[in-house]
Amino acid sequence: MNAIVSGTSFPAIRGTQAGKEYYTIMCPLKRLKKIFTFDESGLMPEDRAQRTLVPSRIPQIAGYINDNRDSYTFSSLTACIDGDCHFKPIGNAGHDQKIGTLTVDEDAEFYITDGQHRSAAINKALEEDPSLANETISVVFFINKTLKERQKVFRDLNLYPIKPSHSLSIRFGDTPPEKLTNAVADKSDFFNGVISFEDINLGTRSTKLFKNSSLYAANQKLMPKVTEENLESTIKLALEYWNTVAKNLTVWQLAKSNDIPPIERQEFVNFSAIVLKCFGMIGYELLNNHKNWKTILKKLQTIDWRRSNKQNWEGRCINQSRMDHSNYAATLTVNTIKKHLNLPLTEKEQTEENKLAEVKRGN
Repeated sequence: MNAIVSGTSFPAIRGTQAGKEYYTIMCPLKRLKKIFTFDESGLMPEDRAQRTLVPSRIPQIAGYINDNRDSYTFSSLTACIDGDCHFKPIGNAGHDQKIGTLTVDEDAEFYITDGQHRSAAINKALEEDPSLANETISVVFFINKTLKERQKVFRDLNLYPIKPSHSLSIRFGDTPPEKLTNAVADKSDFFNGVISFEDINLGTRSTKLFKNSSLYAANQKLMPKVTEENLESTIKLALEYWNTVAKNLTVWQLAKSNDIPPIERQEFVNFSAIVLKCFGMIGYELLNNHKNWKTILKKLQTIDWRRSNKQNWEGRCINQSRMDHSNYAATLTVNTIKKHLNLPLTEKEQTEENKLAEVKRGN
């Protein structure tokens, strides 16, 4: 690398990968827009080293930053510099050789190789909250790579990452809805010990009964207005509700005590995510409109939850012998449960019920 008389400079740490030097810097967020000015979006796929920017992702990520102003976290951006660079270490021995100043010629081009959505979102977040300006993000710079080499960097960086399951993300989360679900999973008499926090799909031999993501979806229907301010009282009421539901579902109790083998759980619809969500939907109505909701829930004991009970479930949560997880299926499943609980249907629920009756008459 050539010595640079003037240009852009960064405090940097020098490292080596695959026998080639690279540099890590801490870049103030306000400088990202000034550094990464080259736009590859108008190029053909074979002429760029990035995926196409998806505009809809920008406000989502920017919202994440501003909604988590005191706790947001970002991994490093990866970029390539095409142009003359010079690294001046602070010393000639030991660690001093690896720490110094990276100066980049003013005519050099900076290409984001991984992290263009993060960079764009940071710029948008800055517009909404200028106080972010002097916070930093780490950037890994590779020097003077050809287009083919930059494409390989992008490919390799995205070759093996595995996105965590939704259940695990919720488990590690700290929003009020996530805290509510984790509390129910840990403190509920029934759910404690039977919730899977990692499995993408529960196998036929799994000892777990529900995924954490399914419990989360159900709690969103049960307690849609949970906040930090009402979190403790909401957790208490949610625990009371779910414990009451579980007490009135004999097959749930038998499954937890291993008296129903895992493979036989498939014979019952109330071990499915869609029916769990339906319990959340019904619970919201019960808790808000019926003081005697615990008495009403005792009628759950009279429902035949077997999949073979086509009168209850066919065309609702079961379609063509498969569980249906659509919103339409949820409404119709709620309807049949509410009928057993002697609860009136809402206007929307009755409309969907009428449509189903017309379909059945047509068949």
